[in-house]
Amino acid sequence: MTATVLVPPPGAAPPRAGELKSRLRRARRRHRDRSIGDLLTDLYMFAFLLAIYGWAGVDAASGFLHRQVSAAPADPAVRYWIAVGAGIALGGFVWQGLTAVGPLQVGAAVQSWLASTPLPRRALLAPRFTGLLLAAGGGAALLGATAAAIGRSGGYVWAAVAGLAWGTVFAAGATAAQAGPSAPPRRPATTPNAGQGRGGRAVTPSRAAGRVRWPAGVLAGVGGLVVLAVVLAHGLFGLVPAQPPVAVLPVVAVAGLPFALVLVVLAVRALPRIDRASLSTGARIASAASSAVLLLDPSMLAAVVENQRWRAVGRVRSRRFARGPRWWVLLQADVRRIGRNRAAIGWWAVLVLAVYAVQAALPAVAGAVQVIAAYLAADRFAGGLRGVSRSAGLRRALGGSDAALKLTHLVVPTLVAALWWLATVPAVGTGPAWLPPLLVAGVAATVYRAATRGQMVYGGSVAETPMGAIPVDLIRQVVRGPDLLALLVAIHILIR
Repeated sequence: MTATVLVPPPGAAPPRAGELKSRLRRARRRHRDRSIGDLLTDLYMFAFLLAIYGWAGVDAASGFLHRQVSAAPADPAVRYWIAVGAGIALGGFVWQGLTAVGPLQVGAAVQSWLASTPLPRRALLAPRFTGLLLAAGGGAALLGATAAAIGRSGGYVWAAVAGLAWGTVFAAGATAAQAGPSAPPRRPATTPNAGQGRGGRAVTPSRAAGRVRWPAGVLAGVGGLVVLAVVLAHGLFGLVPAQPPVAVLPVVAVAGLPFALVLVVLAVRALPRIDRASLSTGARIASAASSAVLLLDPSMLAAVVENQRWRAVGRVRSRRFARGPRWWVLLQADVRRIGRNRAAIGWWAVLVLAVYAVQAALPAVAGAVQVIAAYLAADRFAGGLRGVSRSAGLRRALGGSDAALKLTHLVVPTLVAALWWLATVPAVGTGPAWLPPLLVAGVAATVYRAATRGQMVYGGSVAETPMGAIPVDLIRQVVRGPDLLALLVAIHILIR
């Protein structure tokens, strides 16, 4: 089997990107085993199922939300400003996610055979950039209309326009940031070199990440401060700023349109400066995310994200452990891991603030949110437990029994859950004296069950039912951990 490659003679100009992509499309058509009709049928079925189940989910969420509002009324201004702060913070998280995965990225084949050639980078990346804008803008518009439908606030068109505009802003802005500084390097090169800043100076990964992701910190900080101010003013003084006298959503939608236009132009002009290293930055995370969804194994994505997090730390100061038995040394290592994982400490504080915000806006669901947030806060500190549970070689190297190693690394998540519960008691209350210890122990057990889950096994028992075959073993593995958490939520709701 031979392949025809477009190789220009020495000294000739490289082929145009459009010509090369046309040849690639013709080659793919010759090997395609699915017709256009089959593709359109699959798209129709996907859109049909999304519309049916999406509308059912929106209707159920809207009904549940309004039942909780009726059961425990709260000041509408409190809900309004907390929603504003949460929306601003959500923008920061979206920016962080986009910059973490690229947002433009290519696979290994394109990176090796196309991105390494002197093809015009703008013509090569323009289709991907167009698809990114359509996906980001369309997804944000759908999300805005869905949020308006759940809140039953009206203004569905303006919500969709606002989502379209600001989704385009974030996608185009992240693409422009991916290209790096606009000043070219002093030394001539066909493509910009990865790891160099203005004037060809070396840029460390931490500085490059900070230069690209600072809007995430600004947006998350501003949103968090808005929520914190509303919670403190409402809880301490009973004061909340009044809602604006006019509708703000049309203003937000119209204000985003010029920003979207300007950033799209800047992103198109920045496409030639995107180098190979930045095009493959998020390929690993995106591949792990798709594999985790297809294989129903979130640990695949969690392992990659945790690896990226520790690589971002870069360099740490080493200190000796105090002498003692094995469990004491391992406990010191687990505690020291907390100081080096500042993001987990930040998330701990954010989740505490989230419980206070929910108590002020939707008091009826604050108890359930308290249990779920306690698990999320403790799980961020269970890296040591996950590490020893998923590596038999590490357990053999450390020595001792498997149970002793796992229980030693469970101490820190349990203490974190207990401290988190004490921090949220003023918002939700304690209830019966036996309830908080039971829930903290249940949260620790949930963290243990989720962290010690083994590798997914896809061949197991199947139950035949009138609804079809149900893979019992597969479902049991997927819900290991969340099943106990759901039981804790039910206990908290029934007792309180």
